[in-house]
Amino acid sequence: MNVLENLQYTVIGKFSYGWPQLEELRKLIPSQCQIKGTCQIGLLRNRHVLIRLKLFEDFVNIMAKPSYYITDRKGFAYPMRPLIYDEKFKVTEETTQAMAWISFPNLWPIFFGKESLFSLAAAIGKPIHLDNATVHKT
Repeated sequence: MNVLENLQYTVIGKFSYGWPQLEELRKLIPSQCQIKGTCQIGLLRNRHVLIRLKLFEDFVNIMAKPSYYITDRKGFAYPMRPLIYDEKFKVTEETTQAMAWISFPNLWPIFFGKESLFSLAAAIGKPIHLDNATVHKT
């Protein structure tokens, strides 16, 4: 469903202790989070902004860090936690998540396809990316 709505690379930015104006956030987040492609930023709810990324690489990079400090033009730094947006996301619940590297030692080569690996990794959580060695089978 997220792919149909163009939300597959969408991240929620949660600000727990205030945040800059939305227009300022639209300029600050791409530069301070090193977003390479285009992105759209909008207010989702109180303390939450919706960050729609165009590139998968930007999605992986922004989710790789547990938090960012967005510094406004006056020098105030606001902590922002990136959260994965999916159909289970609820703004009223505190979510805990962590990026994890999953290894399958001695895995038979017939299981090296993306679909097979994602199916195996789904037992632990939501897989989002394969490393280059796995993709190129090196």
